[in-house]
Amino acid sequence: MNKKKTDLRIVRTKQSIRKAFYELIQEKGYEAITIQDIADRAMINRNTFYLHYQNKPDLLDTCMDELLSELQRTVVLCPFHMNPFRLSRLETVMQAVLEHISGSITLYYAMLVEESRIYPFRAKMEAIIKGKLDEGWNPAQGDSPLSVSKELLLEYLVSAFMGIVIWWIKNDRPLSAAEVSSQFSNIVTYGHLRAAGIAIEE
Repeated sequence: MNKKKTDLRIVRTKQSIRKAFYELIQEKGYEAITIQDIADRAMINRNTFYLHYQNKPDLLDTCMDELLSELQRTVVLCPFHMNPFRLSRLETVMQAVLEHISGSITLYYAMLVEESRIYPFRAKMEAIIKGKLDEGWNPAQGDSPLSVSKELLLEYLVSAFMGIVIWWIKNDRPLSAAEVSSQFSNIVTYGHLRAAGIAIEE
């Protein structure tokens, strides 16, 4: 067998293992999965699994790193600056993330939703989003005179961002990525009460 065919077979085997792993996370939760479960679902033997991964945590780390690297590449391409703030830029980041998720929806569902969610994955994803939003503050232009700290504001934005992402995945994407992005940007820009049309008295 030539090298090209061998490499292609390795790629397909790894894809089968990862696909089986994600399906089993959704069905059973990460802790309940065994290597034999993965091998059976991927239609390989245990020895083949160990040719590619040391153990279950190694497989999980590899899957998380691949998915998060793809996400990182996605958000890096989005321009984002807070000074001056442009509504369209926040929409661009959110929409890019949601469209990326749509391309790997089973994987993200397995990592983020319900009892089977993987907490380290969410924390790493939040760090990527936070880094992107933090990119928008330009120290050369000085700090905001607002009475809230930058760190608190970033945590608020990231929590809201992730909450909407998880709601969107869990509810089978009830709105388009563009609609969700636009509404999220309006809420951030105008505040949730004003965005909802609720009168405010000082």
